[in-house]
Amino acid sequence: MNVVIYLRVSSEQQAERQLSIPAQREALQRYAVDRGWTIIEEYVDEAKSAKTAERPEFQRMIAAAKQPDKNFKAILVHKFDRFSRSRQDHIIYKALLKKQGISVLSASEPTEPDTPHGLLLEGMLEVISEFYNMNLKHETLKGMRENAIQGFHCGGRAPYGYRLKRNGVKVTFEYGPNHEVETVKRIFQLAAEGWGGRKIASYLNKQKIDSKVWRPSTVLSLLSNHAYLGYRTWNKKSEVDGHKNPPEEWIVTKECHPAIIDKEIWDAAHREVSLRKLSAPK
Repeated sequence: MNVVIYLRVSSEQQAERQLSIPAQREALQRYAVDRGWTIIEEYVDEAKSAKTAERPEFQRMIAAAKQPDKNFKAILVHKFDRFSRSRQDHIIYKALLKKQGISVLSASEPTEPDTPHGLLLEGMLEVISEFYNMNLKHETLKGMRENAIQGFHCGGRAPYGYRLKRNGVKVTFEYGPNHEVETVKRIFQLAAEGWGGRKIASYLNKQKIDSKVWRPSTVLSLLSNHAYLGYRTWNKKSEVDGHKNPPEEWIVTKECHPAIIDKEIWDAAHREVSLRKLSAPK
């Protein structure tokens, strides 16, 4: 029987030997040889999550399976969660493949796909995989929330003027280069004096600050960042779908790291920013 193999590894799993692309390939080749099957093609998605079917090689494989002149009868994977971690995608794509006369087989979780027992076992494995994925996400978010409450950093780069400081597994901010700290102070001072984002950006570009292009949006984003008060704000956006959360859902912890500006200059700058917004032409 002719088969194709599908190999996938997500970015956080790249270093795990038992899930690496070469390890999966070796196991699938051995499994196919033992059964007298011929591997005619392989599809590889590296650093791709199985939470979605929007994976280039996965979609190329599905497209090949739908061709009338295809010459393979099965897709072989190391584990069913390599194919997908979404139960819904399992159902949709396996139904599509079944209409094309193609089965999805696992080398490490062998089932009998054409028997009631095999379908039950396969479905249980898929549900367990999706549960594991959802539970991992839940536990990760819980850990991030606890870190935020304690004032630790929850991912991403440090804001301009700061650098990341690690204390074991915990991460916070410390002052960056002195010229960056002074630039932040200057931006807030100019805003407090009534300068708008466009004028401040033009000033910074003329001064060739950091040899970078300063844009009004960059300046306004910096002015709205509570980190410069020494605050840590988390949950502004949903970690699930990226939508903006209302302010009452934000987690704000004060005195988490050294402040660059004080509350007085923050308030003065924001009064002027608000006044400019109100006076701007509609």
